[in-house]
Amino acid sequence: MDAVIKKIHLPVILGVLSLFFGCREPFSPELKDLNQNILVVEGFIEVGGGTTSIKLSMASPLYSDIPEFPVPGANITIFGENGDSWELNTDNFGAYVTDAILPENEIYTLSIDLSNGQSYVSDKIKPIISPEFDITFTQEDGDVQIYSNTTGNDDAEFFLWQYDETWVYRTPHTSFFSYDKITKEMVDIPLDQLTNRCYNFDQSRRIILEASSRFENSRIFQKELLTIDSLSEKLGIRYRIKAKQYAIDREAYIFWEGIRKNSDDIGDIFSPLPSAVTSNIYSIEDPDEPVIGYISAGKSQEKILYIQNSDVVPWRTSIQDYFGCIIDTIAPPDYEEIFGLLNFIPLYEYCDDLPCGGFFASTEGCTDCRLRGGVLEKPDYWKDE
Repeated sequence: MDAVIKKIHLPVILGVLSLFFGCREPFSPELKDLNQNILVVEGFIEVGGGTTSIKLSMASPLYSDIPEFPVPGANITIFGENGDSWELNTDNFGAYVTDAILPENEIYTLSIDLSNGQSYVSDKIKPIISPEFDITFTQEDGDVQIYSNTTGNDDAEFFLWQYDETWVYRTPHTSFFSYDKITKEMVDIPLDQLTNRCYNFDQSRRIILEASSRFENSRIFQKELLTIDSLSEKLGIRYRIKAKQYAIDREAYIFWEGIRKNSDDIGDIFSPLPSAVTSNIYSIEDPDEPVIGYISAGKSQEKILYIQNSDVVPWRTSIQDYFGCIIDTIAPPDYEEIFGLLNFIPLYEYCDDLPCGGFFASTEGCTDCRLRGGVLEKPDYWKDE
């Protein structure tokens, strides 16, 4: 949904089996059935502009160490009830997208033709236009809670949210020099190549659902999207969240509620469900073949919120990876051994007296933010204060 379930990875929920189209009987598999590969279809048909994204994968056998296998080489087509069609482009790694502007007032069907000749089709899908929403945050007991607020209507009663996060963090020490092992000299690092400041990313990892009919005047107020724990590095400098709101139909809501309950009750979203849930996708050749996934259509809404560290003061960031980071002084005779052979990085010159008598130094893990998974390059969408 951008894919809504990008981080949920349904393939590993190997017990999720479909109640198929129409009045077909629920399929109750034997254990051997769970050792077969099962097609997993993830995504959302975006109408009225925006990107439609569908991901195909095969759920791995029950006892495999690999949770999923991407399915490249398929042909995915969206058919409109009025005769129009839109073929999705592929990245050859199981992701299929189109930026075509699909009409909002059309009924759609998703068709999937795999390279092995198997074909799948969805039930008819009626788009639902999501109403506007906003995101807010509060700070309680040190933690920060981020919420969505929206109002449902006769057409949009059930909601699903997904979000992406970006934040900035720094290393405790900054290296302004590098040691050239060949020339045995210190080299200035350009300011735009310093490795002390990184951007990191995360995505929603749980299913966030709500029904507006449960509330007075259908007003959903402060539906929690996530809680950022106190001391988290996410709010140490500057933080961005992009939230998407999808309006879905009752059947899709029931599907996702089944997955949500599985993760809440069993404690692991990767755990098998004890019973079948409804899917709106089925095999043309064998309607009793299990398929995992539920495709919805509609026009989603998107909101972006930035939180600056000054918005949540006092906030003391604590990064365990940086506990124990030290600074030592290294004399020139020891440069080759310390910087050339050991995992130490020069920071800046030690100048208690002139001429300078050496360099301050720390370890690579305390000076290079990329070692914690971040990137130095600022994302195109990022806005500073």
